[in-house]
Amino acid sequence: RGDSGRQRGQCPPKYMRMTTNALPNSPATKGKAALPLGAIIKPMARDDAAPVAVVNFGAVGVVRCRRCRTYVNPFVTFIDGGRRWRCNVCSLANDCPSDYICDLDEHGVRRDVAERPELSSGVVEFVAPAEYMVRPPQPPVFLFVVEVSYAAVSSGMLRCVAATLAHTIDHLPGGERTQVGVITYDSTLHFYNLHGSTPQMLVVPELDEPFCPMPGEALVNLSERRDVVKQLLEKLPSMFGATQATEVATGPALKAAYTVAQHVGGKVSLFSATRPTVGDGKLLNREGAGGAANGKGAEGGGLLAPACDFYKTLAVDCSKQQL
Repeated sequence: RGDSGRQRGQCPPKYMRMTTNALPNSPATKGKAALPLGAIIKPMARDDAAPVAVVNFGAVGVVRCRRCRTYVNPFVTFIDGGRRWRCNVCSLANDCPSDYICDLDEHGVRRDVAERPELSSGVVEFVAPAEYMVRPPQPPVFLFVVEVSYAAVSSGMLRCVAATLAHTIDHLPGGERTQVGVITYDSTLHFYNLHGSTPQMLVVPELDEPFCPMPGEALVNLSERRDVVKQLLEKLPSMFGATQATEVATGPALKAAYTVAQHVGGKVSLFSATRPTVGDGKLLNREGAGGAANGKGAEGGGLLAPACDFYKTLAVDCSKQQL
């Protein structure tokens, strides 16, 4: 909107925008409209014209609903003279921490609302206390998982990915604390020891229970081993240039990445050119005539449902380890 989210409680569209400007006011209207509803959310967007306020509750702790865990926000209502607040999501009345109590004006609004960004702005950042952390703050970790099958090589994906990563690693955030690692895969998994003067590849053919052959050493400090990492990325296209491997073990590769980085968290980037065909998470072609004939193809709506729960389960496990 023209006010760019400056009205009380409105989030600027740069951070969140709904897919439609008007929402159905009843289930019947929603059924007739048959419009999918969603939101585009960019929590890490930057708006230099309107910096995001940082809220630190200090010893009080982050104020949240004790039942549904909603954060205190501009749409909650304060009652009992400001000693309690009613959640705008589940309507539960919550007690205010003693250091968070404030008198209300004649309209039932806190007198310090203008001084509280969390009660007046649609977007704020909360400083999370120690109890919100799975572990102490860790160095930034970037783990690259790259497919090196025949399709990845012949399509040019491997060459493009290797060149892009070689350029990108010079711009990774974190300074001298940044750690990186590389895993490649086709029908087997390839780990790389980057602690020597030249990269050393270790091959793991086991897909049912993938493991890291060098625990604790698959990640290296980028500032210390930058030349070796770049050397590996430059060699990748020629190392697998003559490959004839067509099977792809994407699922086991992701499980291996989880094993490598679960103790520290970080970001896993997957570069894949082929549908997974072996190991956990393998997928079948569901667009053929066979799938449609048995009601599991496009006509039967089968394409709208996942073929397996492997990726959903792995995503939940990764989230728990801040991956």
